[in-house]
Amino acid sequence: MRYAHYLLRLSLIVFFLNLTIATVIDGRFGKDICAEERKSLDDLFGKAHSTVVSDPRFFEHEHLFDFKQRNLLEGKGFSFDLVYTSDFVTNHSGGLKRAGSGIDTSISYLSNTDLLVELDTEKAGLWKSGMFHVHSFNHHGANPSEDYIGDLQVADNFESEKGTKLYEFWYEHSFDLYGTDLSMLIGQHDLNSEFNISEYGLLFLHSSFGFNSEISNNIPVANFPIAALGVRMKWEPTKNLYFMAEISDGDPGKNDCGTHIKLDSKEGFLNFFELGYHFGDQEKSRTMPGTYKFGWWYHTDEFDDVRDTDENDNAIVHDGNYGVYFIADQMFLPGEGDTGLGAFFQIGGVPDDRNEVGFYIGGGIHYKGIIPHREADILGLAVAHSQISEDQRDAEDVVESDGLSFHSRDSHETAVELTYRTQLFPWLAIQPGLQTIFNPGADSSSDNAVVSIVRFQINF
Repeated sequence: MRYAHYLLRLSLIVFFLNLTIATVIDGRFGKDICAEERKSLDDLFGKAHSTVVSDPRFFEHEHLFDFKQRNLLEGKGFSFDLVYTSDFVTNHSGGLKRAGSGIDTSISYLSNTDLLVELDTEKAGLWKSGMFHVHSFNHHGANPSEDYIGDLQVADNFESEKGTKLYEFWYEHSFDLYGTDLSMLIGQHDLNSEFNISEYGLLFLHSSFGFNSEISNNIPVANFPIAALGVRMKWEPTKNLYFMAEISDGDPGKNDCGTHIKLDSKEGFLNFFELGYHFGDQEKSRTMPGTYKFGWWYHTDEFDDVRDTDENDNAIVHDGNYGVYFIADQMFLPGEGDTGLGAFFQIGGVPDDRNEVGFYIGGGIHYKGIIPHREADILGLAVAHSQISEDQRDAEDVVESDGLSFHSRDSHETAVELTYRTQLFPWLAIQPGLQTIFNPGADSSSDNAVVSIVRFQINF
């Protein structure tokens, strides 16, 4: 009965979304539409309807609004994507609060509208091997992890502060280096768009399957919703091997509206390095492809010791912070095209003395095309485990009257996610997910949280 209740609520959400759209069109929401305007709209939607009917490929388009001008622009080097993502997040039990108990709503709503624009300089008739990229977004809605769940890894990877900002803007130039590929990128850049990525992990809604928590929870890093000024180099000596390095601003800025750029040597710099190897070609040979990545990073700023202090009770300061990670994506049961069963694995570690999360391990399975004739649909099950550093736990020890102490902080936070992304059309996807978060915030006093997320994504 419980799951039937959740399904009913989801159905009501979809119903009311459709009803809202209909009322806007019919003029029953807000001001009435005059007859002339009503007729113009009828003509417009009539033309749109006739276009849909006459074009059997409408539901095969990559974008909702696919028109000839878009293809013409792409031929001239100009491309753009407008993507709307909306999430409905419910904390059914545990965490900070139980949804529906003394709060405004049992469902947290958040949405993100992304506009990405790129210019290929060669196609535009300017110069060869250049690419300009601009990415802006508008975000609004609730903060479920902060308000209701209390988890440190963040259950929804789109959670952010409200506002509009110019997110990324960079230029990339490619070179031929003695028969190998070399590219240089400079500008405002999201590190996680290239570094520390599992291709199979991108399916999941939980944040730790993007940037590992031993990175995102410990240092200021360029990652959604904040990018940073940086310079990146990527060298591919073979088709299967690459090496990347990036140096970026040590403190990307504020998590609010607008773009905040402030270079200050006192904030230090973040240096990222990654070596990756890919093998196999599933579509051509039906071999089992795999990608393996090893990365390391170093932040030049000063970091306070999480536990120890000096004789004046001031935190001991460490010069720099660093860490290593390893990521693997491996296909195990290939199907037709790019379908099949694969798995991914993530692991990373940092020094305990200057970090809250000392160790992270995660992984899961990724099955594309598990249902016959639904080749684009993906089923996934994954686990993200963040280990709190022993020094951090020692710093939060509680001392009893007899002089004995005990850890008040739990040793870990672990999230398990089950999700299914259904691609209704190339431009429309719906993805429900269910997460169980054990020890939210690594707080032993918090009950395990059960969180559901339903994501709608439209590519206009």
